[in-house]
Amino acid sequence: MSSVSFQQQFKQLTQLLTQFQWLWQPMPMAHRRLPWQEEDALCAWLASLDYSQVTALKAAPDAVITQLSSWWPALASLTELTAVPKASTTKLGVDPRLAVGVPGRKWAQIEAYIGAVPTHGETVRYLEWCAGKGYLGRAMSSVTAKPVESIEWQKALCDQGQAFALRNALAMRFYPLDAMGAEAAAVMAGCDHGLALHACGDLHVQLLQKAVTCGMSRLSVSPCCYHLIREETYQPLSDVAQGTGIRLKKADLKLAVQESVTGGQRVRRQREQEVIYRLGFDEWQRDWQNQDQYLPLPALKKSQLHQGFAAFCRWGAAQKGLTFPANFDADGYLRRGEARFAILEQINVVKSAFRRAMEIWLVLDRVLYLEQHGYSVSLIQFCERELTPRNLLIHAEKNNVPSRPAHL
Repeated sequence: MSSVSFQQQFKQLTQLLTQFQWLWQPMPMAHRRLPWQEEDALCAWLASLDYSQVTALKAAPDAVITQLSSWWPALASLTELTAVPKASTTKLGVDPRLAVGVPGRKWAQIEAYIGAVPTHGETVRYLEWCAGKGYLGRAMSSVTAKPVESIEWQKALCDQGQAFALRNALAMRFYPLDAMGAEAAAVMAGCDHGLALHACGDLHVQLLQKAVTCGMSRLSVSPCCYHLIREETYQPLSDVAQGTGIRLKKADLKLAVQESVTGGQRVRRQREQEVIYRLGFDEWQRDWQNQDQYLPLPALKKSQLHQGFAAFCRWGAAQKGLTFPANFDADGYLRRGEARFAILEQINVVKSAFRRAMEIWLVLDRVLYLEQHGYSVSLIQFCERELTPRNLLIHAEKNNVPSRPAHL
């Protein structure tokens, strides 16, 4: 969308997300029937889909947009408004020996990210944010021969990362610090290019805010897990987003990250079984408590699912302080959970049309925040979605930055 400014793109997305909030906001787990009963054509279409069609459509949001725009033509612009140019990546040939211990998909993501990041000659010192064992930092240090300061709150990971760097003669220093704290900002002040690949929620927001405060010259950030925030409601960063009046809860933010390309058939079946169990339990608790309101349960170990549906419901009842009956109709409630799952998946088909729009809206809020504070910003896809759906890369360069002394 080179001909449209980020601000224009953001405002147009805001308008669509606001206008069609009734389509994308319903929480699938909470509904016993489709929340759009007055929309006969939509409900008839969803009811006509079999399991394989539902699965295919969830992975093909453009097809869903096409279908929805036959009823609401304004939605046709979603495809264009969420288009992001692909990186003209450079194959840098990172030393494969540095990939020891790194999962294959993660290493491929790192290579794609580094190939898309402008590696300036004037960069003196990189900052690796939320470093873990320093996988990204070791690749960047190797390719650029520049020092990398790596911030990671878990000391054990810092120790492992530092040991690897020493063994491989990489110019890396690890700091066991909380990324949210003031000490992390002090380390940042000595760096001029911040790197973050899939830093979650508040963590990548902290990087942006701290970088703005200390005037960091360059940033290359791939955001992830937008819903992992401390506040219950999303706090927009940019003045433009703050002025929209849009209020997004954590459940709304999850929409942006619902697409997944990892995990095979077994993982998908396990996820389906867990959701069906949760919905079956919800059917029982509504009857038991004589109230028509969804009751969420906490996370559980996947191994618990092997104990069966009745055991799951007994566990859920204990979690919520409910008396569990001796004459529990496990088969009946399981069938009701399966029926609810079909409705949940139909709702998810509709919501999938807005997945990328929500993510682009959130990323553009970050882009506009950086522009607002004097950065020139680009937004690209650093890899194909098959490698990771979280493939957006914000690259920002501070305008009118004086040259740094070479001895730093």
